[in-house]
Amino acid sequence: MPYHSVGALRRVAFVCALSCTFHAAAGEVSLQGLNSSSTHQRFIVSYKNSVGSSRATGLSAPWAEIARAVPQARGKALGLSATRRLSGGPMLLVADRKLDRVDSESLMRRLAADPAVKRVEVDILMRPLLVPNDPGVPQQWAMGATAASLNIRPAWDRSTGKGIVVAVIDTGITNHPDLAANVLPGYDFIVDPATARDGTARDANAADQGDWAAANECGPGASASNSSWHGTHVAGIVAAVGNNAVGVVGTAFNAKILPLRVLGRCGGYMSDIADAIVWASGGKVSGVPTNPNPATVINLSLGGAGTCSATLNNAIAAAVTRGSAVVVAAGNSNLDVSTSVPANCANVIAVAATTSAGAKASFSNFGKGVDIAAPGQSIVSTLNTGTTAPGNAAYAVYSGTSMAAPHVAGVVALMQSVALNPLTPATVKALLKASARPMPVACTQGCGAGLVNADGAVAAVIESTTLARNVARTGLSAALSDSLYYQVNVPAGTRSLKVTLAGGSGNADLSVRAGALPTDAAYSCRSVLPGNGDSCTLAAPAAGVYYVRLKATLGFSGVSVTAAY
Repeated sequence: MPYHSVGALRRVAFVCALSCTFHAAAGEVSLQGLNSSSTHQRFIVSYKNSVGSSRATGLSAPWAEIARAVPQARGKALGLSATRRLSGGPMLLVADRKLDRVDSESLMRRLAADPAVKRVEVDILMRPLLVPNDPGVPQQWAMGATAASLNIRPAWDRSTGKGIVVAVIDTGITNHPDLAANVLPGYDFIVDPATARDGTARDANAADQGDWAAANECGPGASASNSSWHGTHVAGIVAAVGNNAVGVVGTAFNAKILPLRVLGRCGGYMSDIADAIVWASGGKVSGVPTNPNPATVINLSLGGAGTCSATLNNAIAAAVTRGSAVVVAAGNSNLDVSTSVPANCANVIAVAATTSAGAKASFSNFGKGVDIAAPGQSIVSTLNTGTTAPGNAAYAVYSGTSMAAPHVAGVVALMQSVALNPLTPATVKALLKASARPMPVACTQGCGAGLVNADGAVAAVIESTTLARNVARTGLSAALSDSLYYQVNVPAGTRSLKVTLAGGSGNADLSVRAGALPTDAAYSCRSVLPGNGDSCTLAAPAAGVYYVRLKATLGFSGVSVTAAY
């Protein structure tokens, strides 16, 4: 059956989700701001009435007493000062040193214990968000700052997809100045000459030859159609070059595109698509050279009607086993996604399309099989002017779940780029769902967990590898020669940093390094004791990020790691 493109705390008692609000007996502690940074120094205290106004001015003794909630640093107690009153009455409190999240929360709770206090919150440090200089960005509503967007601009401050390969299995790709720097050598998997139009069988040329067709050529009653350059449009959504003052910007504009051609005249066959999926993920395909750039993410903006075949299901399962997340367009028939293949295959991330208003696009498939939704209507991206054969580079607006899927594929690239340890496809899907935002317009038919949230997903990845102070990360395992990496945010004034391994079986060697990932040759501290009793201690560490490596010299499981400072 032919397939087609789918659309033109150290104190355990204080542990609390960082998005929550805690209502103390006296005052409210707003914890949302804690997640904005690893350290904090400024706090805003609101008082219930005029009593607070007199309390908040010049009373140094209460501040000294309150500051005892925070441990001393190098023998010195924390200093607090009320620096100024904000409009409306709140007081700005400034500590004499930066506090980590645990100590910040301790201080906030102690402040809120005062019966006169109404609310305590972090004075969040805000910065200009990255806005690429590509002139087409204002036309890319998905990259904006509305409730219907990807919420991507804060994410770009932390990740742009560098180092990640995204396979676009589609019609191939055309030459385009807004893509060229991010395109890797791909492959043409089309075997049928009539479909391929290039006069050859499979080869190392993923150039799009055009998928135009004459009337009735693709079946009785089929209309004539121009070449869609669908793969070029999809590739631009994933990774059009950013900050090059040209055209548009991709979701992960520093990621690399691996173009694989499987669609040509009248579509493409499942047999070719299945082989492309296997090859993209680093698997072997008979008669095809080994893929030198295995993809961490595979995008399939294609589909057909029916159930998922064993051939396609096995190819996807093999790719997922090798660590490739497979992102699939849900389909454009306004039907339950269970009717659309490969969106109904196991182990995929099925993506519905949304409008600029945040509603399900009228054409988008829906249902329980959808995992998440993303912008898919009126999406501008890279294209070509040719009506049959390739012409000049251009830009155009397309709509479809074909446009929604590559937005999610790009977000996955952002996630993998900041991951210290490669995320499994199952973890990718779980984090995408857990971080999703509610759709501005409810999707009663079923659009998965909600609207993909680029910044939330990236933040969730970073948080998943950050060791909280004195909180053990347990149940860790790794195969022989593999490594796990974590990070510790050490505040100023820290007397010592001690990282300890414990429990489990096998053997893990421990190393810690300031500012960069440890290697066998580069580290600030290293312990290679037999078993898992290793520890590393750094005296008076400078403030900053410290990276922790657990290297499996015999393989290990059930190990815990704790950072104390």
